Amino acid sequence: MDELELLAGARPVSPPSVETVNEARRRLGRQIYAKPASRWRVRLLLPVAAGVLAVSTGIVVGAHVLSPDSPAPPGARSRPGPTRTPNTGPLKPDNRSAQELLLTAAEQTLHQTDPGSGKYWLSTWEEGQLIQVGQKGAEYAIMGHYSNSQWYSNQDSFNVFESRWAGAEPASDADQAAWKKAGSPSSWPIDQRPGCPPDPNESYTVDAARTSRVSRSGDGAGNAGNGKLTPVKEPSQFRVLGEYLTADQIRALPSDPAALKQWLIGVIQKQNMPHKTDVELGESLFAGVQNLLFFNPITPQVRAAAYKVLAGMPGVTSLGAVKDGEGRNGVAVSITSNDTVEEQRADSGGPYAVSIVFSPDTGDTLSFETRVLKPADYLSWVPKGALFSYRAVTEMRWTNDEPPAVNMPSIVKHSARAC
Repeated sequence: MDELELLAGARPVSPPSVETVNEARRRLGRQIYAKPASRWRVRLLLPVAAGVLAVSTGIVVGAHVLSPDSPAPPGARSRPGPTRTPNTGPLKPDNRSAQELLLTAAEQTLHQTDPGSGKYWLSTWEEGQLIQVGQKGAEYAIMGHYSNSQWYSNQDSFNVFESRWAGAEPASDADQAAWKKAGSPSSWPIDQRPGCPPDPNESYTVDAARTSRVSRSGDGAGNAGNGKLTPVKEPSQFRVLGEYLTADQIRALPSDPAALKQWLIGVIQKQNMPHKTDVELGESLFAGVQNLLFFNPITPQVRAAAYKVLAGMPGVTSLGAVKDGEGRNGVAVSITSNDTVEEQRADSGGPYAVSIVFSPDTGDTLSFETRVLKPADYLSWVPKGALFSYRAVTEMRWTNDEPPAVNMPSIVKHSARAC
């Protein structure tokens, strides 16, 4: 989560072709978790922010008004409290190798309490995305944020997703200067699809929203035998590299690192993910471990095994001590992607680093992020090495508390217009 150094006069660039988009989505899909589509309406395709491109949510419940006794102050971002008190003091250098850091985290993870079970698996996180704004010829970057929560039912086949715009700010000192030069605007229009004018009712804002959007999805239905569909009473499923598993199946994953690695390879092969070369297999394995560590109700034993799988992988490097998007201290390990000729044929944006931030002292997995290493083509406006997107987890636990609007009927929202 370092400051970016983006020149205010970065030249405008054109979006990638449809062919590039489709191929990049297919190849980079292995990095994306089973989570609701994000709202980002920018032209970028890096994998960590699962919804870098906007897509419509099929099932919408409605808006959830924030409690009047705890309104969001202007410019503030509401962050749910973490399950443990985070270390936010000064960073101390950590020169240990990636293998040493991961093995230490694996050992400490075994001291964690098993998450147990409950009615809902709750994950809360903040996600951020670098967005180019401003008038043509005077563009600059902002970092936009969303605060999200998701409930997976352990009894019924649905999940509830709540998301709130958490504000934005210039991404660096240079962007701050460009923003002031532009008159210090408090909002920026959201880019529409080609040929569509900006919607005056939709914009990125400096201030956090006072309402959140709640959606419900995944309600299953079965044939009752009389031609009618009836709701299916079965647990929600979690996605691991395209494999859908119940919470019980997630808990039953191998706790032996070698066995867990073989299971992941089997899923990679089954899903026909890139694995023909050692580089491709390594990137897919890294994505699989990342997928397990975030948002899934794995046991401490499986989390420890996942760290050990990473520790035994070539190409995983240490970034040392870092602060994540929530200002928490941790360390990061990273793998470089999109750096081969074949990959860059599919995505012309240049190489990027996908990293996992964790605490070696507790084994807690904190966040994951993407940095652009050598920006090219449609990403040429991004500074070299800049943070492009992140997801910082603040809570993962079972709860018996009902999610917002869980009992409201689902409403299918259709959109026939092109814009």
